[in-house]
Amino acid sequence: MSDATLNLSHYQEITILPDPEITSYFIWSKLYNQLHIALADIKNTHRIESIGVSFPDYHFDSKNGKSSKLGNKLRVFALSEDDLTKLDLNKWLERLTDYVHIKPIKAVPDKIEGYVSVHRYRFKPIEVQAQSLAEKLKISLDDALATVAKRKPEKPLPYITLISETNKSPYPLKVLQQPADEPKPGTFNTYGMNGMRNNATVPHW
Repeated sequence: MSDATLNLSHYQEITILPDPEITSYFIWSKLYNQLHIALADIKNTHRIESIGVSFPDYHFDSKNGKSSKLGNKLRVFALSEDDLTKLDLNKWLERLTDYVHIKPIKAVPDKIEGYVSVHRYRFKPIEVQAQSLAEKLKISLDDALATVAKRKPEKPLPYITLISETNKSPYPLKVLQQPADEPKPGTFNTYGMNGMRNNATVPHW
């Protein structure tokens, strides 16, 4: 697959419906588990790795994280209407029809606010960072810990709890969404996101 994701021309929007008995966190978990499987399937079946996501109402409070949120909407972007047809969100999310609303496939608007990059945020524990640094620089673990302690701490980002397909254990999918100065091409992982080192963008409005 080429890196021509500057032309993410179509999208679908999913909205989590309010439910007094079920929290949005629970629905996010169910929704994203299915989306993750769907993106893995389309990658394996059609070699499509250019489908990315964004959270239109995302907010991150960098001071303490207390007001950070994903919001209740998810947009799924693709290079073409055909790619989203192949993804077939309605099929993958059919068990959640009482809890989410899926809009039809639409063209990305001509006028958008800009672009964002969305990342699966992964933070190595301080002890692991120190061990790696000690081995790399051939220094003591205490010296490495002192150095690592000066680095930026882990960000208290909003997250979705997912269940591993391999060992059935829960794990957090921490989401870092940030504005981008300009559109940037690239492919996405099976979460529809970047890792920590790449910065492919999706449209934002």
